[in-house]
Amino acid sequence: MKIKRIATVFLLFTFCLFWLATAALAAGTENGEEQELRVLFTHDLHSYILPYDVADGADGRTTMGGYARLATLIKENRTDNTVVLDAGDFSMGTLFNSIFKTHAPDLYLMGEMGFDATTIGNHEFDYGAEGLAAALRSASKAQKRPAMLNSNMVFGNDPESKEIKNAFDAYGSSATKIIERGGLKIGVFGMLSQVAQDYTVNYAPLSFADTAETARDCVDSLKAQNADVIICLSHGGTNPDIEKSEDQQLAKAVPDIDVIVSGHTHTTLDTPITEGSTTIAGCGWRGEHLGLLDLKLEADNTVKVDSYQLIENSRDVTMDPDIASSINTSKDVVQQEFLTPLGKSFDATAAVSDHNFATVDDLLGHFDNSDLGDIITDAYRYGAAQNGVDADISLVNAGLVRDTIYKGNLSESGVYNILSLGSGSDGSVGYSLVDFYLYGSELKTLCQIDVSMYPMMQEVQFSFSGLRYTYNDSRLPLDKVTGVETQNADGAWTPLDEDRLYRVTTSQYLANMTGLITKMSHGIITLAPRDKDGNPVSDTNTLIIHTPTGTEAKEWIALSDYIHSFPVGESGLRTIPASYNIAREVKTPVDNTLVTFFANPSSIALAVYGIIAGLIVLLIVIILLIRRHHIRKHRV
Repeated sequence: MKIKRIATVFLLFTFCLFWLATAALAAGTENGEEQELRVLFTHDLHSYILPYDVADGADGRTTMGGYARLATLIKENRTDNTVVLDAGDFSMGTLFNSIFKTHAPDLYLMGEMGFDATTIGNHEFDYGAEGLAAALRSASKAQKRPAMLNSNMVFGNDPESKEIKNAFDAYGSSATKIIERGGLKIGVFGMLSQVAQDYTVNYAPLSFADTAETARDCVDSLKAQNADVIICLSHGGTNPDIEKSEDQQLAKAVPDIDVIVSGHTHTTLDTPITEGSTTIAGCGWRGEHLGLLDLKLEADNTVKVDSYQLIENSRDVTMDPDIASSINTSKDVVQQEFLTPLGKSFDATAAVSDHNFATVDDLLGHFDNSDLGDIITDAYRYGAAQNGVDADISLVNAGLVRDTIYKGNLSESGVYNILSLGSGSDGSVGYSLVDFYLYGSELKTLCQIDVSMYPMMQEVQFSFSGLRYTYNDSRLPLDKVTGVETQNADGAWTPLDEDRLYRVTTSQYLANMTGLITKMSHGIITLAPRDKDGNPVSDTNTLIIHTPTGTEAKEWIALSDYIHSFPVGESGLRTIPASYNIAREVKTPVDNTLVTFFANPSSIALAVYGIIAGLIVLLIVIILLIRRHHIRKHRV
C-alpha cells in the first residue's frame, strides 16, 4: 500500500509538472516572455512569374522580379516563426493568364514557394466566377497550395452558385484560418473591398458582405480560437485621402486587427501606416519587393512592430533552380496550348524601339499626353479596320495599361503584357474590342471626365486617337474643356459637332465601366454606348467586333498586328516609327483669361452660374428690403 501511495503521488507530481510546462508554453507572454513572429508578404503579383523589364534611366532597361528570385528571398528570410502571406490579385498580367483556368500556374507556384495563405482580388474574376472556379479545381490537385481565405464572399442557392462553391470547397477555401508557428496561433482572414468590387465586372452570381461587419465576425471567431495575432489580407488598399483609404477605415472600424496586408492599390509603403493599434503594410506590385514585418507579442499580449523592410527582388538575387524549372514547364504549356495555334512565339521579337515609352507609373502619376497611349489607341483603330470597322475615334484608360515598351527588342510576350487583362464573352483570353457610337456632346463629356476626375481617380485618365481637346484647369470641375476637335479621314482637324454620332472603338471593359462613371459622379454624368441610330445599348456583348473567322477581336492582338504592320528596318527587324518618339498633343492647356474661363460653358457650369446669379439676386433683394425697412423706420 505504501508503494502504491508513493507511485500515485509520483504520477500526480509528474502530471502537474507536464501541465505547468504546457501552460507556460501556450501562454508564454502571460509569464513575462516575449514571443516573435515574422510575416513575409506580397500582393498584386499579377502573374509576373518571369523577370520583367523596368526603365533604367531615360533610355536604359534592366530586369527585376520573377518567382524564382522571390522564392530565394523567401527561403533566405524564413525563420521557424514565419508566415508567408499574399493579399490577392496574384493572377492576370502576363501570358501565363492563358492557362489560368486549366493549369492555375500562380497557385501551384505559390504553393511550391511556401505561401501559407492568400485571398481573392478583383482580377481573379477576369475570367468570370466560373473561370476562377475552374482554376481552383485545377489547383486543388496540387499537393502544396496556399490557403484561400474569402471571408466576405457570399454564395447563392442557385445551381450555378452551388457549382462554384463546390470548386472553392474542393480547393479548401475558408473564411478564416489558424496557422501555428513556434507556439503562436496566427489568425488570418481575407476580404475583397467595396472599391475593388466596383472594378470587378464578372463576379456574378456571387456577392460580397460588408467588409467591416465581416471583419468583426472574423476577429471574434479567431479570438474564440485563442489567436495570439490577427492578420487581415485585404484587397482594398490605401489612399492619401484617409477618408478614401479603405484599409485605414477598416482599421478604425475594427481595431482588434493587428496587421493588414494591403493589396489592390499597388501601394509601396516604405514605412507602414499605423492606425490605432493596427499596422498596415504594402510592398508594391509584380513582386518587385518581398515585404518583411517582424512582430513581438509582449508580456501584456500587445503586438508591436519590431522591424519592417521591403526587400528588393532585383536582378542580383539568385534564382531558385527548382522554381525556375517549374516556371519553364508552365512556359512550355503556354507556348504549346496558346501561342502556337495563334502563330506566335513567347520570346520572338515583334519590333524594335529606339526609346523608352511612358511607363504605367507615368500614366497614373501625371496628367499628360502619352506616347504609349498614342500607339495603343492607334492600334485599336487599326484592329477595328482590319475587321471592317472604320472607327472615327478610339480611347484607352490608364487603368487598362499594364506595361510599356522599352528601348530595344520588344518580344511577343512583352506586347501581350501591355494589354494583358480580361477575357471575352466566350471566355477567350484578353478583352475584346467593341464598336459603338457616341454623340459629340458625350465625347466632350468624356474629355471633361478625363481632365476633371484625374486628381480623384488616376486610372480613368484617357488617351485618344482621332480626337484632341484644349482645357483651362482653373474652370469648374466638368467644365474645364474649352474646345474639342476630331480628325477627318484626310488628317484635317475640325471642331466637334455635338449633335453628330461618332463611331468609337475601345476595350469592352471600358464600355462596361460607363456605369462606374455614373456612380463616381453621383448620377451627374450618364453615359452609355449607342447603336448607329443613337439608341443606348445595355448589353455590350452585342457590340463586340468579330474577325472574318468569327472569333472575337482582341485588344492585345490588335496591338500585336499593328506592330507587325511596321516596316522592317536596317536591323532586319520591324521598327516602331519615329512618329511615336514624342507624344501627340491630344490634350492642351490654355492660359486662364476671362475668355477661356467663360467660353463654351457646360450645362453643369451654366447651372452653377445660374445658382450663383440667383443667390446674388436674392442677396440684393434682401439688402434692398432691409434698406427699405430701415428708411421707413427712420421716417416713422
